[in-house]
Amino acid sequence: MANFNFIQMADPQVGMFDRFSGMDPEAAALLREHGLNVKDTPKSEGLKLDRLNLTTAVEQIKKIDPAFVVVCGDMVDTAGDENEIALIRETLGAYGAETPVHWVPGNHDIGVNNLIPDSESTAKYRSEFGDDYYSFSHGESKFIILNSVVLDRPQNLLDEHQNQMDFLGDTLQSRESKDSEHVVAFMHHPLFLDNAEEADVDFDWAPSPPNQPSGYWTIPLERRTPVVKLLREAKVETVFAGHWHRNHQASDNGLDVVVTSALGYPLGDDPSGYRIVTVADGALNHEYREL
Repeated sequence: MANFNFIQMADPQVGMFDRFSGMDPEAAALLREHGLNVKDTPKSEGLKLDRLNLTTAVEQIKKIDPAFVVVCGDMVDTAGDENEIALIRETLGAYGAETPVHWVPGNHDIGVNNLIPDSESTAKYRSEFGDDYYSFSHGESKFIILNSVVLDRPQNLLDEHQNQMDFLGDTLQSRESKDSEHVVAFMHHPLFLDNAEEADVDFDWAPSPPNQPSGYWTIPLERRTPVVKLLREAKVETVFAGHWHRNHQASDNGLDVVVTSALGYPLGDDPSGYRIVTVADGALNHEYREL
Protein backbone atom coordinates (compact mmCIF):
# COMPACT_ATOMS: atom_id res chain seq x y z
CA MET A 1 0.00 0.00 0.00
CA ALA A 2 1.26 3.43 -0.93
CA ASN A 3 1.33 5.93 1.94
CA PHE A 4 1.13 9.64 1.08
CA ASN A 5 -0.60 12.87 2.00
CA PHE A 6 -2.24 15.63 0.04
CA ILE A 7 -3.68 19.08 0.70
CA GLN A 8 -7.33 19.96 0.22
CA MET A 9 -8.29 23.60 0.42
CA ALA A 10 -11.26 25.69 -0.62
CA ASP A 11 -12.28 29.26 -1.29
CA PRO A 12 -9.09 31.28 -1.60
CA GLN A 13 -11.62 33.64 -3.23
CA VAL A 14 -9.09 36.32 -4.04
CA GLY A 15 -10.80 39.72 -3.75
CA MET A 16 -13.22 38.83 -0.96
CA PHE A 17 -11.14 40.42 1.79
CA ASP A 18 -11.21 43.71 -0.10
CA ARG A 19 -14.94 43.42 -0.85
CA PHE A 20 -15.93 42.59 2.73
CA SER A 21 -13.65 45.15 4.42
CA GLY A 22 -14.91 48.59 5.37
CA MET A 23 -18.47 47.38 4.85
CA ASP A 24 -21.46 49.55 5.70
CA PRO A 25 -22.59 48.57 9.23
CA GLU A 26 -26.17 47.88 8.14
CA ALA A 27 -25.03 45.62 5.31
CA ALA A 28 -22.69 43.78 7.66
CA ALA A 29 -25.46 43.35 10.23
CA LEU A 30 -27.77 41.84 7.59
CA LEU A 31 -25.10 39.31 6.63
CA ARG A 32 -24.59 38.38 10.28
CA GLU A 33 -28.33 37.81 10.63
CA HIS A 34 -27.90 35.20 7.90
CA GLY A 35 -25.15 33.37 9.73
CA LEU A 36 -22.20 35.01 7.97
CA ASN A 37 -19.48 36.04 10.41
CA VAL A 38 -18.49 39.33 8.81
CA LYS A 39 -15.75 41.24 10.63
CA ASP A 40 -15.67 44.97 11.18
CA THR A 41 -12.37 45.95 9.56
CA PRO A 42 -10.93 49.05 7.89
CA LYS A 43 -11.15 49.19 4.10
CA SER A 44 -8.53 46.99 2.43
CA GLU A 45 -7.40 47.37 -1.16
CA GLY A 46 -4.89 45.87 -3.54
CA LEU A 47 -5.49 42.21 -2.54
CA LYS A 48 -2.93 42.58 0.28
CA LEU A 49 -4.63 40.18 2.71
CA ASP A 50 -5.25 37.63 -0.05
CA ARG A 51 -1.58 37.77 -1.01
CA LEU A 52 -0.52 37.28 2.61
CA ASN A 53 -2.79 34.24 3.04
CA LEU A 54 -1.72 32.66 -0.23
CA THR A 55 2.01 33.17 0.24
CA THR A 56 1.77 31.89 3.82
CA ALA A 57 -0.15 28.84 2.66
CA VAL A 58 2.39 28.04 -0.05
CA GLU A 59 5.27 28.38 2.43
CA GLN A 60 3.57 26.00 4.85
CA ILE A 61 2.56 23.52 2.15
CA LYS A 62 6.10 23.35 0.78
CA LYS A 63 7.27 22.16 4.21
CA ILE A 64 4.57 19.47 4.23
CA ASP A 65 5.62 18.34 0.73
CA PRO A 66 2.29 16.76 -0.28
CA ALA A 67 1.78 14.49 -3.27
CA PHE A 68 -0.67 17.03 -4.72
CA VAL A 69 -3.03 19.88 -3.85
CA VAL A 70 -6.75 20.14 -4.63
CA VAL A 71 -8.38 23.59 -4.56
CA CYS A 72 -12.14 23.08 -4.11
CA GLY A 73 -13.36 26.11 -5.96
CA ASP A 74 -13.83 29.85 -5.73
CA MET A 75 -10.26 30.60 -6.60
CA VAL A 76 -11.37 34.17 -7.27
CA ASP A 77 -14.18 36.40 -6.06
CA THR A 78 -15.02 37.74 -9.53
CA ALA A 79 -14.86 35.36 -12.48
CA GLY A 80 -12.42 36.55 -15.12
CA ASP A 81 -10.88 39.32 -12.99
CA GLU A 82 -7.34 39.63 -14.31
CA ASN A 83 -5.76 40.84 -11.06
CA GLU A 84 -7.39 38.13 -8.97
CA ILE A 85 -6.43 35.39 -11.42
CA ALA A 86 -2.89 36.78 -11.63
CA LEU A 87 -2.47 36.44 -7.85
CA ILE A 88 -3.66 32.82 -7.96
CA ARG A 89 -1.19 32.18 -10.79
CA GLU A 90 1.70 33.81 -8.89
CA THR A 91 1.10 31.72 -5.77
CA LEU A 92 -0.70 28.39 -6.07
CA GLY A 93 -0.18 28.35 -9.82
CA ALA A 94 3.58 28.79 -9.46
CA TYR A 95 3.65 26.08 -6.78
CA GLY A 96 1.92 23.85 -9.32
CA ALA A 97 5.13 23.81 -11.34
CA GLU A 98 6.68 21.76 -8.50
CA THR A 99 3.70 19.74 -7.26
CA PRO A 100 0.41 19.02 -9.09
CA VAL A 101 -2.36 21.47 -8.24
CA HIS A 102 -5.87 20.37 -9.23
CA TRP A 103 -8.52 23.06 -9.66
CA VAL A 104 -12.23 22.54 -8.92
CA PRO A 105 -14.73 25.07 -10.31
CA GLY A 106 -16.66 27.17 -7.81
CA ASN A 107 -19.66 29.39 -8.45
CA HIS A 108 -17.46 32.50 -8.32
CA ASP A 109 -15.17 30.99 -10.97
CA ILE A 110 -17.65 29.66 -13.52
CA GLY A 111 -21.11 31.01 -12.70
CA VAL A 112 -22.60 34.05 -14.38
CA ASN A 113 -23.32 36.55 -11.57
CA ASN A 114 -21.63 34.01 -9.25
CA LEU A 115 -24.49 31.54 -9.63
CA ILE A 116 -25.51 29.95 -12.96
CA PRO A 117 -22.94 28.72 -15.51
CA ASP A 118 -23.44 28.97 -19.26
CA SER A 119 -21.41 27.91 -22.28
CA GLU A 120 -19.40 31.15 -22.41
CA SER A 121 -18.50 31.19 -18.71
CA THR A 122 -17.59 27.48 -18.87
CA ALA A 123 -15.35 27.98 -21.88
CA LYS A 124 -13.61 30.87 -20.12
CA TYR A 125 -13.08 28.80 -16.98
CA ARG A 126 -11.57 25.98 -19.03
CA SER A 127 -9.21 28.40 -20.75
CA GLU A 128 -8.01 29.65 -17.35
CA PHE A 129 -7.98 26.51 -15.18
CA GLY A 130 -8.42 23.50 -17.47
CA ASP A 131 -11.10 20.82 -17.39
CA ASP A 132 -13.99 21.38 -14.99
CA TYR A 133 -14.44 17.64 -14.30
CA TYR A 134 -11.93 14.80 -14.62
CA SER A 135 -10.20 12.06 -12.66
CA PHE A 136 -6.63 11.18 -11.73
CA SER A 137 -4.84 8.50 -9.76
CA HIS A 138 -2.12 8.50 -7.15
CA GLY A 139 -0.70 5.48 -5.42
CA GLU A 140 -3.51 2.96 -5.30
CA SER A 141 -6.28 5.56 -5.01
CA LYS A 142 -8.57 7.24 -7.51
CA PHE A 143 -9.61 10.89 -7.27
CA ILE A 144 -12.54 12.53 -9.05
CA ILE A 145 -13.01 16.26 -9.66
CA LEU A 146 -16.61 17.36 -10.23
CA ASN A 147 -18.24 20.59 -11.37
CA SER A 148 -20.86 21.08 -8.67
CA VAL A 149 -21.88 24.44 -10.13
CA VAL A 150 -23.52 22.71 -13.09
CA LEU A 151 -25.04 20.17 -10.67
CA ASP A 152 -26.49 23.08 -8.71
CA ARG A 153 -27.81 25.12 -11.65
CA PRO A 154 -27.74 23.15 -14.94
CA GLN A 155 -30.51 25.00 -16.79
CA ASN A 156 -28.19 26.60 -19.36
CA LEU A 157 -26.01 23.50 -19.74
CA LEU A 158 -28.28 20.46 -19.78
CA ASP A 159 -25.97 18.57 -22.16
CA GLU A 160 -22.95 19.35 -19.97
CA HIS A 161 -24.83 18.15 -16.90
CA GLN A 162 -25.63 14.85 -18.59
CA ASN A 163 -22.08 14.50 -19.89
CA GLN A 164 -20.72 14.90 -16.37
CA MET A 165 -23.16 12.36 -14.96
CA ASP A 166 -22.12 9.90 -17.68
CA PHE A 167 -18.48 10.57 -16.86
CA LEU A 168 -19.08 10.00 -13.16
CA GLY A 169 -20.90 6.73 -13.75
CA ASP A 170 -18.31 5.46 -16.23
CA THR A 171 -15.40 6.45 -13.97
CA LEU A 172 -16.87 4.86 -10.86
CA GLN A 173 -17.66 1.65 -12.74
CA SER A 174 -14.24 1.40 -14.36
CA ARG A 175 -11.96 -1.47 -13.45
CA GLU A 176 -9.37 1.05 -12.23
CA SER A 177 -11.83 2.53 -9.74
CA LYS A 178 -13.07 -0.83 -8.56
CA ASP A 179 -9.51 -1.96 -7.89
CA SER A 180 -8.55 1.26 -6.07
CA GLU A 181 -7.77 1.37 -2.36
CA HIS A 182 -9.78 4.58 -2.02
CA VAL A 183 -12.04 6.53 -4.37
CA VAL A 184 -12.38 10.16 -3.28
CA ALA A 185 -14.46 12.93 -4.84
CA PHE A 186 -13.95 16.69 -4.73
CA MET A 187 -16.49 19.40 -5.51
CA HIS A 188 -17.19 22.97 -4.49
CA HIS A 189 -20.71 22.65 -3.07
CA PRO A 190 -21.30 20.11 -0.31
CA LEU A 191 -23.71 17.38 -1.41
CA PHE A 192 -25.53 17.80 1.90
CA LEU A 193 -25.02 19.35 5.34
CA ASP A 194 -26.96 16.89 7.49
CA ASN A 195 -28.18 13.88 5.51
CA ALA A 196 -28.46 12.75 1.90
CA GLU A 197 -32.25 13.04 1.86
CA GLU A 198 -32.50 16.53 3.34
CA ALA A 199 -34.92 18.85 1.56
CA ASP A 200 -33.93 22.03 -0.23
CA VAL A 201 -34.59 24.17 2.83
CA ASP A 202 -32.35 26.02 5.24
CA PHE A 203 -31.33 24.66 8.60
CA ASP A 204 -31.47 27.20 11.44
CA TRP A 205 -27.70 26.81 11.76
CA ALA A 206 -27.06 27.21 8.02
CA PRO A 207 -29.31 29.95 6.59
CA SER A 208 -28.81 31.00 3.00
CA PRO A 209 -27.24 34.40 2.32
CA PRO A 210 -29.54 37.36 1.74
CA ASN A 211 -31.35 37.32 -1.62
CA GLN A 212 -30.43 33.68 -2.27
CA PRO A 213 -32.82 30.71 -2.45
CA SER A 214 -33.21 28.22 0.38
CA GLY A 215 -30.67 25.43 0.32
CA TYR A 216 -28.05 27.72 -1.25
CA TRP A 217 -25.14 25.90 0.39
CA THR A 218 -25.85 22.42 -1.02
CA ILE A 219 -26.76 20.54 -4.19
CA PRO A 220 -30.56 20.37 -4.71
CA LEU A 221 -32.09 17.02 -3.76
CA GLU A 222 -33.28 16.28 -7.31
CA ARG A 223 -29.72 16.29 -8.66
CA ARG A 224 -28.02 15.20 -5.45
CA THR A 225 -29.85 11.86 -5.30
CA PRO A 226 -28.42 10.31 -8.49
CA VAL A 227 -24.91 11.45 -7.55
CA VAL A 228 -25.20 9.91 -4.08
CA LYS A 229 -26.55 6.70 -5.64
CA LEU A 230 -23.53 6.39 -7.94
CA LEU A 231 -21.10 7.14 -5.11
CA ARG A 232 -22.69 4.59 -2.81
CA GLU A 233 -22.75 1.89 -5.50
CA ALA A 234 -19.02 2.43 -5.95
CA LYS A 235 -18.46 2.44 -2.17
CA VAL A 236 -17.03 5.98 -2.18
CA GLU A 237 -16.54 7.00 1.44
CA THR A 238 -15.45 10.66 1.30
CA VAL A 239 -16.42 13.78 -0.63
CA PHE A 240 -14.40 16.92 0.09
CA ALA A 241 -16.00 20.32 -0.52
CA GLY A 242 -15.93 24.01 0.40
CA HIS A 243 -18.39 26.84 -0.39
CA TRP A 244 -19.67 27.31 3.19
CA HIS A 245 -16.43 29.01 4.37
CA ARG A 246 -16.32 26.99 7.60
CA ASN A 247 -15.45 23.47 8.73
CA HIS A 248 -18.23 20.93 8.87
CA GLN A 249 -18.72 17.20 8.46
CA ALA A 250 -21.88 15.24 7.69
CA SER A 251 -22.17 11.46 7.39
CA ASP A 252 -24.95 9.35 5.94
CA ASN A 253 -24.73 5.55 5.69
CA GLY A 254 -21.00 5.46 5.17
CA LEU A 255 -20.73 8.53 2.93
CA ASP A 256 -18.84 11.41 4.56
CA VAL A 257 -19.10 14.98 3.26
CA VAL A 258 -16.17 17.00 4.58
CA VAL A 259 -16.52 20.78 4.23
CA THR A 260 -13.31 22.77 4.63
CA SER A 261 -13.17 26.37 5.81
CA ALA A 262 -11.85 29.04 3.48
CA LEU A 263 -8.22 29.57 2.75
CA GLY A 264 -9.41 33.13 2.19
CA TYR A 265 -12.16 34.96 4.08
CA PRO A 266 -13.86 32.63 6.61
CA LEU A 267 -17.55 33.08 7.36
CA GLY A 268 -17.77 30.91 10.49
CA ASP A 269 -15.70 30.64 13.64
CA ASP A 270 -12.91 28.67 11.95
CA PRO A 271 -9.83 30.63 10.86
CA SER A 272 -8.39 30.67 7.36
CA GLY A 273 -6.60 27.42 6.61
CA TYR A 274 -6.44 24.15 4.69
CA ARG A 275 -6.83 20.42 5.28
CA ILE A 276 -4.09 17.79 5.35
CA VAL A 277 -5.33 14.39 4.19
CA THR A 278 -3.23 11.33 4.94
CA VAL A 279 -3.59 8.00 3.16
CA ALA A 280 -1.69 5.38 5.15
CA ASP A 281 -2.04 1.70 6.00
CA GLY A 282 -5.37 1.44 4.23
CA ALA A 283 -6.97 4.37 6.08
CA LEU A 284 -7.79 7.92 5.03
CA ASN A 285 -7.57 10.55 7.78
CA HIS A 286 -7.64 14.33 7.71
CA GLU A 287 -7.09 17.34 9.93
CA TYR A 288 -7.63 21.05 9.48
CA ARG A 289 -4.64 23.34 9.87
CA GLU A 290 -5.03 27.08 10.30
CA LEU A 291 -2.66 29.50 8.63
